[in-house]
Parts: sequence; C-alpha cells; structure tokens
Amino acid sequence: MNPMNQLGSSISRQAGGVEREMARLSALGDSGDPTAAAEMFEVHLATMLAKEARSSLGEGGFFGKGPGSDIFNGWLDKHVGEALADGWDLDLAGMVRTSIIEKQGGSN
Repeated sequence: MNPMNQLGSSISRQAGGVEREMARLSALGDSGDPTAAAEMFEVHLATMLAKEARSSLGEGGFFGKGPGSDIFNGWLDKHVGEALADGWDLDLAGMVRTSIIEKQGGSN
C-alpha cells in the first residue's frame, strides 16, 4: 500500500471515530446548560495547558520514562488542570458562558 493510501485510510478512521463520538454524545442528550458546558471547557483547556507546560520539561519530565509514567503524567495533568479551573486562576468559564449565551441568542 502506498503512503498516500495509508494516510487516506488513517484520516477516514479518525473521521469515523469523530462521527461515532458525536453520535454517542448526541445520544446522551443535551441539557442546554451553558454554565456546565463552559466549566467543562475550562477544565479541558486547563488540563491541556498543564500537559503542554509539563511537556516543556523534556524527555524525563517529573516521572521519567519508566513503566506507568504516562499514567502518572496524565493524572498530574488532570489534577493540575482541575485545580486551575476550580479556582479563580483562569476564570474562563464566565467568558465562555457569556459567549455561548450570545451565540444561542438567549439568556440563561
């Protein structure tokens, strides 16, 4: 198989995964709560921020490259991200909530 075909099939698999995930989320229902959505977005963004900051430490990071280090790194990213979002440190949820409400054309 040539590399272009491999790339095309890889992209198709990724797109299928996105479609499955969107279908799964749609099946869960939509509470329509912009506050909850904004808070979840803030936690996700803060977790990504923590992950990128940790990756700047280099190959070893905090936990080295041994077995299970990826689990500890993920745990650290998640908890640091939640701590950043939980306090007033980032305070993005309020701005995101306002933006969601404006885009929906309503008030909540």
